[in-house]
Amino acid sequence: MTMGCGTVDLGPTPADLNTCRPSQAFFAQRVWPELLAKDYSGKTCGDARCHGITSGRALIVVQPTSMATQPLPEDWMQVYRSTTSQLQCTDVAQSTLLTKIDGRQSHGGGKLVEPGGPESTLLRMWVEAQ
Repeated sequence: MTMGCGTVDLGPTPADLNTCRPSQAFFAQRVWPELLAKDYSGKTCGDARCHGITSGRALIVVQPTSMATQPLPEDWMQVYRSTTSQLQCTDVAQSTLLTKIDGRQSHGGGKLVEPGGPESTLLRMWVEAQ
């Protein structure tokens, strides 16, 4: 017995599973200057030996050279995508982005912030920003 095959419209293709894409504007205005570009005792996340382009690490933090307009230009988007890949929107406190710098996971740069500190609040605000 032969059965016909019909097509089913499943709607638009969903975004990548397990992705977290919070506000680009909040990223440029708050997350970049207050977390990623912040000076931590003479070093920043984007130092070549830390999270520079040649570091070989999952998180790449390179100083964008263009203005942070909306939508974000490609140099900003590269840093944004790299950063959001380390973010867990369903449980911000468990994000690799946070657990590495607050000492709950091994981090080559050591413990930079206190668990539950302002950085945790900043990331939660980012995820909740519209």
